[in-house]
Amino acid sequence: MAVATILALASLSARHKAAAEDKPTDPSPSRSGGLFPNDSGPAEIDVSKYPKEMQTNYRLFTVKCAVCHTIARPINSQFLELSADELKKAKTDEPTLFKDTKIVQPNENIWNRYVKRMMTKPGCPVGRDGKKIWDFLIYDSKLRKMGPNAAAWQTHRRKLVEDFKKQHPDDYKNLFGNP
Repeated sequence: MAVATILALASLSARHKAAAEDKPTDPSPSRSGGLFPNDSGPAEIDVSKYPKEMQTNYRLFTVKCAVCHTIARPINSQFLELSADELKKAKTDEPTLFKDTKIVQPNENIWNRYVKRMMTKPGCPVGRDGKKIWDFLIYDSKLRKMGPNAAAWQTHRRKLVEDFKKQHPDDYKNLFGNP
């Protein structure tokens, strides 16, 4: 029985290694569930000024999540997870965050739901690192999408969405409906 367990684990490890080595540089609809504006944005973040824990979580995120989709997808996502109190405060302090959900989508538990959803997919290597990845996504999206960085984020995201609409009008319509 121990031999069977070891063989099964070795097989699973080999499949994840092969999947990671075979990760696409361009998103493939058949592999990643379609195209998104996020996919054409940058696939890395400079985290050198982030706390050490977040730098470590970023490395986990880039390795584990890249098995199934381009890292550009979550990096350039409109998602912004805030607590109920943070949402209430942001509505007063940063009302532009709530103008267009294609640009910024503030929501309680949104990254939590997405990380859990990804973890249920067959072959997902996230496992016990889901909490660390979730913590990173919350930290990073607050830092890059709010406060002094909000305007730059909105300009960046708006360009991704506009370019996507021009280059992939049918995918745009499927994602966002008619303008």
